[in-house]
Amino acid sequence: MVSFRHVSFPFFLCLLFLIFLSPSTAGQPFQNCGTTGNYTANSTYESNLSLVLPSLASNTSLSGGFLNATVGQIPNKIYGLAVCRGDTNASVCRSCLSDAIQDAPQLCPYNNGATTFYDDCLLRYSNQRFFSTVDTSQSWIMWDPNNVTDRSQFDKIVDELMSAITDRAVYNSTRMFATGKMMNSTKTPFPEIYGLVQCIQDLSRSQCQQCLQSILEPRPTQLEGRQEGAVLAASCNFRYGTSKFFDGPSTLRLEPPGAGPGSASNYQPT
Repeated sequence: MVSFRHVSFPFFLCLLFLIFLSPSTAGQPFQNCGTTGNYTANSTYESNLSLVLPSLASNTSLSGGFLNATVGQIPNKIYGLAVCRGDTNASVCRSCLSDAIQDAPQLCPYNNGATTFYDDCLLRYSNQRFFSTVDTSQSWIMWDPNNVTDRSQFDKIVDELMSAITDRAVYNSTRMFATGKMMNSTKTPFPEIYGLVQCIQDLSRSQCQQCLQSILEPRPTQLEGRQEGAVLAASCNFRYGTSKFFDGPSTLRLEPPGAGPGSASNYQPT
């Protein structure tokens, strides 16, 4: 995996969005290997890694879908973190992380750190402490190659939707997760637009807002006029699309911009 910010892979788009729309499997992960050195086979660091990873896989679903843990002493101390998407159930969460703890050491062999991002979960570990810090230095941008007809109005609707659900995730969600649906008044054949945002739960609310704003404002140019798009960063992520891609009811249901007072409705607790 190329390791600089806002890497995009247009030749994988069809595969990536097929993976996104397949919640029953973990799918192909996005992997970023660390830059803080390597460990050797049969070392203390490897032993510590073999302890922290299974613990994260088995206990995260029991802790509300988020868990961080440390094992060992410096210089072999490992910081590990796991989070599942806010709409996943315990079974999906466990299954996704079970795949992640197998894949991460293989995709980043003998690397002290790795970040592995699936559709349903994220696994991260390192020999350097990263808890409670905003990290958007490594991110992946994905988009549908199809453009919409009324590009400027469609983008305005997407921006309004993402802003509303960002506020919901930051200020009114204990899991820093929110979804939304906005009715579409443009001439495109898509009557509804859906969105999702999530932050890692060890961030403060102000850090969550900072993280989401850094990947949303402005939205990457690759996503302008696209029917679907997503940005995945280590500390937060967002996705939008013209068909529903998350489980359960939308946290917010909104009318398009300019619909007048009371445009947000069907408020759902998370």
